Amino acid sequence: MQLTKQLELGTFIYKNKKVNGANVQSFIGIPYARAERFGMPKMISIYKNQPVNSGVGMRFPQNKVPPLINFFLKNPMMRKEILTDSDKTDDNAFVLNVWTNDTDGKKPVLVFIHGGGFTYGSGTTPLYNGKYLAAKGIVVVTINYRLSVPGFIPVMIDGKLSANRAFFDQQCALRWVRQNISAFGGDCTNITLMGQSAGGLSVSVQMMNEESSQCFDKLIVCSAGVGECMTMEQAEKVAGNFLKLNHLSKPEDLYTLHWKRLIRLKMPLELLSMPVVDGLFLKDEIKGLKERGDFFAKPVMLGTTGDELAMVNNKSWYKSLGIVSKEAAFQDKCLQRYGEVGLRFAKELRKEYPNLIQMQFKMMETFFHVMALQDMKHYSKLASCYGYRMNFVPNIWNGLRGAYHCAELPFIFGTIQDIGQKPTEKNLLQMEILQNDWIAFMKTGTIPNREPFGENGKITLYEDKETKLIDFPQRAIIEELMDTDLFTRIMKSFMRGRDDKFIA
Repeated sequence: MQLTKQLELGTFIYKNKKVNGANVQSFIGIPYARAERFGMPKMISIYKNQPVNSGVGMRFPQNKVPPLINFFLKNPMMRKEILTDSDKTDDNAFVLNVWTNDTDGKKPVLVFIHGGGFTYGSGTTPLYNGKYLAAKGIVVVTINYRLSVPGFIPVMIDGKLSANRAFFDQQCALRWVRQNISAFGGDCTNITLMGQSAGGLSVSVQMMNEESSQCFDKLIVCSAGVGECMTMEQAEKVAGNFLKLNHLSKPEDLYTLHWKRLIRLKMPLELLSMPVVDGLFLKDEIKGLKERGDFFAKPVMLGTTGDELAMVNNKSWYKSLGIVSKEAAFQDKCLQRYGEVGLRFAKELRKEYPNLIQMQFKMMETFFHVMALQDMKHYSKLASCYGYRMNFVPNIWNGLRGAYHCAELPFIFGTIQDIGQKPTEKNLLQMEILQNDWIAFMKTGTIPNREPFGENGKITLYEDKETKLIDFPQRAIIEELMDTDLFTRIMKSFMRGRDDKFIA
């Protein structure tokens, strides 16, 4: 049943639910900004319309994933708990959502930016439901931001380049939270920003921006990092080529397209993950900013899962991803794509992964781990940085996909209890282990009995029913080959395969 509550900003619709003995209030669909389709967002400070929020989950336009297809694919990223089918689709879904156990007090705040390859997702995806963390005393905020073309593709408007719109959306939401979260019982001086996959790339980008960095105090980056950026010149070419690719004569044509047509326009998905050095949101290329330490350092927790790309280990995708089953074919393809350094790296991986198919997936997912290692080394020079490798396996399809991409999220949010298959006792214990560490970091920026990544280069391994400090896996061979372009080529190879099969 929906209830109403008077807060500083106005009257809010909310629901009250008993969760593990605590009364959790959820405030869904709170508008934080307004914007034209390709315009810059403007934060809402005064709410003339009452009640303030709709109480309804919303999402920006995105393609639907037919549920039947996943009966065969068994991709965790296509399961119902990560899809947005129950949300209302709207071109103006600039909303955020808040879960709290009390609107009084000053509790630590978690702001979560969702993933989805910058093409799908929302803040009300069931996987990210904040009720369990709220019951443990964390105020949870999830946000929406523009996706695909409206959010990321550079567009010329009145002769000027418009870019990074989704990052500006996220920044606007962060400003709103810093200013208003105290009305929901949150401590506006203790905000942790967290993102996974595309959301992890997003939070990494936000730490490079001075205004954004003033809106949060700690950072959690899950399975992500920032690779290349686009220059303004490159972005202008992309804007022109995008129109030509879709047989559009001028940018204004994009304004009048119905969103159902807009989201079906052809676009290289790789471009969505390339921020533009526009002099506004980004003053320089991110790699250089990190190498110089020219960013706004915060305590950071970051890491990856043990089986990042197991989600796409399906024969129907082997051709697009370049996976081969014959040894001779692999030698030829690896040499063709990556040269002698590729063969050198594959030989090293075979020591741990003798199966040819598995080794190729481990090789392909290395770019996640390489970016994590690079960021740990940069961030730890300026602030405390906790690294992790997450090998806990959710009880989905009897663990078929291992510790897949985003597997840490059902443990952290506690929604492992709601994913449609009964969690094992082992899963529930693993949930407590992860939540204890993540919540400790959200509260203080430190994790008891965990050693930060530093001179010793240790990270925390979450595996089976325990945690332990380990050396970063494959660090020696990664650093040996870091100065080559191998890992960039591996990432681009995956991106091309993702384009072909539209794996978000």
